[in-house]
Formats: sequence, structure tokens, C-alpha cells
Amino acid sequence: MTNTPEIGYREYVDINDLEPPEKMLGYSVIVFDDIPSTDQNIIKQYFSFGRHRNLDCFYLCQTYSAISKQLLRDNANLIIVFQQDSTNLRHIYNDHGCDRTFSEFLDLCRFSWREPYGMLVIDCD
Repeated sequence: MTNTPEIGYREYVDINDLEPPEKMLGYSVIVFDDIPSTDQNIIKQYFSFGRHRNLDCFYLCQTYSAISKQLLRDNANLIIVFQQDSTNLRHIYNDHGCDRTFSEFLDLCRFSWREPYGMLVIDCD
């Protein structure tokens, strides 16, 4: 992306160096990549106030249950689920299972993962 002058790119190695959402350039895309063990306060600010600055936030994590429910999971528009263990699937089902039994939800997940890189997309809106 550094070779594309129309697209700015900044990488933050330390989450504490990240600017608060109100100082971020509007219409930016922010990717939080597999950082569940760090202080989540700045990330929560992005998920609760980022929309006011037209910031699109992506939170990538290996373990669904490690993501803070309050403000992060509750404010997600889309949940993209790759193959997970039953503990994480139970959390996802409890949060978003809606009109089916857990067994039916597992069947839907298995169907979604039948191809390499298969995924289940849950639209939370």
C-alpha cells in the first residue's frame, strides 16, 4: 500500500501510540489485528465514537470469547466466523443465534466451512 499515493497507510506497533478517534482523519479504515490481550480502552473508543468520524473499524481476532462484549461485540455490524471450537461457537450463538437451535447453528457453520477459507457471515443490523 505504500506504493499507492492515493492511499495513506500508518502502522502502529504499540496500541498506546494510536491517536484517539476524534483526531483520526475522517473516512479512514482502522484494522485492529489480533490484539485481545492489550488495553482495550482506545479500541472501545473507536467502536463507540468512530462512526461519528466515519471511521470503519475491523477487529481481527482468533478467539471470539476474548473480545470484549461491551462496546466491541455489541457494536459490530458484521461478524465473520471462520472455523472455531465449540466454546467460541457457543458464545457466538448466545450473542447472535437468533431463530435456530444450537444444533442447527452448528450445522450451518459446518456447511459454511465445507470449502477451504469458508466462512459464516452474520449481519448484526
